[in-house]
Formats: sequence, structure tokens, C-alpha cells
Amino acid sequence: MSGESESKTLTTEERRDKMLSLLKAYPEKIGIGRLQPNNEVNNFLTMSSTELRRLTAEECGEAAVILNQSATYLQLEMNQVIADIKWCEDYIAYIIASSMAGLSGRYMPFDLIVYHKVQAIKGNDVAMKLQAIVTQAQLRQRSLEYMPNQLRGTAQSFSDLQQTKRSQRA
Repeated sequence: MSGESESKTLTTEERRDKMLSLLKAYPEKIGIGRLQPNNEVNNFLTMSSTELRRLTAEECGEAAVILNQSATYLQLEMNQVIADIKWCEDYIAYIIASSMAGLSGRYMPFDLIVYHKVQAIKGNDVAMKLQAIVTQAQLRQRSLEYMPNQLRGTAQSFSDLQQTKRSQRA
């Protein structure tokens, strides 16, 4: 009986993989569909003023839509990274809770709490692996955190340019 329950117990990696696959499937489940990166984005972001002047109103509108789609894709990807970070942090807390149990019930400066947390993580291989994942994911997230808004701002610029070109035609 105990061997049966042990074989059904998932490893940390299996739990994380399961969580990540649920995150990947969720957008389709709620009707967003499977979003994909668009290779045209860089072309729109690096256009010269000469190239921008040559665009038609329709092309400006298409650029705006593509940039907005890319912003949505990027935001979804970042949301999944943030969810992964949160899951790892929560699992680390679960793992090291017994190591930190003696600290509750009395005032302790934040720096000392952080020190004890780091010591507890260093004493647990799984917590150390998860903390490494958190660190890498936070770096990825920070490197991209302003990009969705930047893409949306550029999309708005293309929409404005589209309106300008349409009014010049009339």
C-alpha cells in the first residue's frame, strides 16, 4: 500500500511541469487561442522615416494590429513567467517551513528573516534548485517588463499615422 502511494507521489519537477503545462493550456481553455510570436515586429520597430512615409494607411493599420497582437503575446508569456516564479516561491516556503518554524512568535528584523530563509534554502537541494529557477525567471521577466506597453505605444503611433494618411487622402 505504501509503495503504491509513493509511486503516485509526483517529484518537484513533475509538479512544476504539470503546473507549466496547465498555464500553457489555459489561454486556449478561456478562448484566447494559441498566440504566437510575430517575426514582422522588428521590421515595424526599426523602420526609417523614409520607410514610414511610404506606408499606406492600410499598412499602418496592419502594423498597429500586429504590434498589439505581439504585445498581448508578450504579456501572456510574462504572466506565465510570473506565475512560475510565484509557484516556485510558494513551494520553497512549503519546503523550508519547518526550518523557519522556530522564528515565529517574536519580532525579528526583515534582514534577519531573509538571512534565515537563505540558510534554510541552502540546506535543501530542491529549494536551491527552485531558487535558481526563480532567479533566472525574475531576470527574464525584468528584461521584458516594459515591452508590452512599448509595443502598444508604437501600435498607437501607427494608428495615429494611419489616421493622418487617411485625412491627407481626403
